[in-house]
Amino acid sequence: MSKTYIIDALRLHLKARNITYKELGQAIGLSEVSIKRLFTGGDCGLDRLEQICRYLHLEFADLFKTTPRKRKLIRHLSLAQEQEFAQDHKLLMVAVCALTHWPVADIHKHLQLTRTQVQQLLKRLDDMGFLEVQASDRYRLLVASSFGWISGGPIMQMVQSVSDDFFNDGFDGDGEILRIMNMRVSRKAQEQLKARLEQVALEYEDQARADAHLPLEDRPPLSVCIAVRTWVPKFMRDLYRLELRAKPSRKPEALAPKQLKKQLDKPIKRSTKSE
Repeated sequence: MSKTYIIDALRLHLKARNITYKELGQAIGLSEVSIKRLFTGGDCGLDRLEQICRYLHLEFADLFKTTPRKRKLIRHLSLAQEQEFAQDHKLLMVAVCALTHWPVADIHKHLQLTRTQVQQLLKRLDDMGFLEVQASDRYRLLVASSFGWISGGPIMQMVQSVSDDFFNDGFDGDGEILRIMNMRVSRKAQEQLKARLEQVALEYEDQARADAHLPLEDRPPLSVCIAVRTWVPKFMRDLYRLELRAKPSRKPEALAPKQLKKQLDKPIKRSTKSE
């Protein structure tokens, strides 16, 4: 089998998953230029090939099969699908395991679900277009790297309802951080900073895919919360004299033309008291 065939097969699998050279490079620690050189020059060693296959959740045998089926990756579930997740916690749990790249064997091992239940739940996720079951012990995610829950939807409401449990911690462990800052910056700067935070979120997701080949005990669970909003704590807001405390004030009522003329026509009273 020629190197050209292998590189072409890798390119097809990238295209089927809507993964760019830049995203692949970030995941395996190469620049976009290096990835392009690898795919155009065909200079891909065995170690690098294994690394790319792990990132794509591929076995070598998959490279020699027919062209991968291209399916549109989803960025959001429908409201009805999220409602189903919210009502069926087992289905939600298996979906979260898939999002964090759990092998099927670990789902069987670490969750209180029978093998039959796991297969049924994976089949339901396949029907929803969330993933594609490829064998009894393998699946392929069909969600985009920018996948997110509906803002204000059933899953976000569930998460917000347990936010006290998330924040009731010292955030002083390895890899943990909690910083809350109050500031004033321009609207343009806000948009630029938001874009950078979204990029950080993508880097976490890329790293999760790159580490998917590691056993669960070598990649402990991590929950990332990125939240930015216009907000001042009430104990601070109560001290403001600025617009953050002020309530919408009623503007002085404009006088009707007749009332205005009547006011102007009033004689000015002068004091007759000697100064």
